Amino acid sequence: MKNLLRTAGLTIFLLVALISTALANYPGTLDNGNLVLVDGGMGVGRYADRSSVAVERYAPPDYQIAINVVSLEFSDDYWREHGTYVGGPYKKGDTFTLSFRYNWDRKVISYLRGGQWMDWDVNHDYSHAEGDPLIPYTAEVAFVSAYNMRFFDNKMGYSPVLKKYRPVIDETLYSSLGI
Repeated sequence: MKNLLRTAGLTIFLLVALISTALANYPGTLDNGNLVLVDGGMGVGRYADRSSVAVERYAPPDYQIAINVVSLEFSDDYWREHGTYVGGPYKKGDTFTLSFRYNWDRKVISYLRGGQWMDWDVNHDYSHAEGDPLIPYTAEVAFVSAYNMRFFDNKMGYSPVLKKYRPVIDETLYSSLGI
């Protein structure tokens, strides 16, 4: 039983590591930094469009911001030849809008899904199995784009898989945003 639990834990850890590695295979930004990578997998990168940011409510400490997310389909042939999508051709797929509510004092966000506001729990591993990694990264891009400052900054969240605290937003996203 102990070995089974250890194997399951290692498997989940490896999946999280693979997802992080997979994002490194996509360009961090496109369109002169206007499109910022917030999720990727299976040859499709999802990019937050910084030029689409719309502040819907400004009442500190509460904010509401909407931003468009563009799906880009990358070339499988380029991947097979180079082992990365960086520098490869892509074509535009669907575009959708995400809306977020922020509470600055508590450093929490909610997102609109199916007409309902859903709270985002920072104590996730942000893998596709544990929740949508798109949500916290897109929310951060929207906030930085609207106000030129970090929302989550150094906020820590607990990883049930790693059994330790880690930053909600990886520093590489902030590097892509130039902040």
